[in-house]
Amino acid sequence: MKEIAVIIPAYNEELRLTPTLISVYEFLQKNFKNFEIIVVNDGSSDNTVQVVNDFIARYNNTKLINNKINSGKGYALRVGVQAADADLLLINDADGSSPIGELLKLKQAVEDGCDIAIGSRAKPDKTRNVEALTYRKLIGRVYSLIITSLLLPGFYDTQCGFKLYKNNVAKHIFGLSTINGYSFDIETLFLANKLHYKITEVAINWHNVEGSKVNVITDSFKMLMETLRIALKYNQGKYDLKNPRKLNNVQR
Repeated sequence: MKEIAVIIPAYNEELRLTPTLISVYEFLQKNFKNFEIIVVNDGSSDNTVQVVNDFIARYNNTKLINNKINSGKGYALRVGVQAADADLLLINDADGSSPIGELLKLKQAVEDGCDIAIGSRAKPDKTRNVEALTYRKLIGRVYSLIITSLLLPGFYDTQCGFKLYKNNVAKHIFGLSTINGYSFDIETLFLANKLHYKITEVAINWHNVEGSKVNVITDSFKMLMETLRIALKYNQGKYDLKNPRKLNNVQR
């Protein structure tokens, strides 16, 4: 089993993916004895697959999982987590908005005893530098307030795409998750909380990268509706917390 696997979901990321892959690879090579990078292509219609294959031709320890149908970021990560074979699993966005060097902060938190370390753009920390568009910051804070009030009290930022899991914890949580869209973050953290896994929020540096697929208006509304469904589903006892499922229909 490897020390760490970095799982990167990618949907139409031909323009932003290569710099992220290079920075991740070079960092892992310097800081870990063995590692793997798993890119999950989520039904891209551009040249994302070719970009990844070109990278694989030059760098080892990297593999592509090709989901031919666009099924959502949550689904892509569920597939990647299932395929990973490492002690630690890092979820990392394709745009590289969270500098890969921040991984050491999350790794330290896990070594100090937590099961999941999540990067946070909002946790108070004078040393952190976050470069985000003002209107996205505002909408993000309003949405976070709703999330923390309904499902995850005590958290500053549940949506940052930079999270580190212990292997068995990730396999358990993602095996229970059902949401394929952007609200997978809420669902997985909510389930982890209910299962009493220890979650530590770590302030990290972050910068906005042009080309986001998220529509802050329409997607925020969809996420709010999904959040309400998570609460309803849990209250109705529809989550089987002891029996994570496996995906048998992955298209590679």
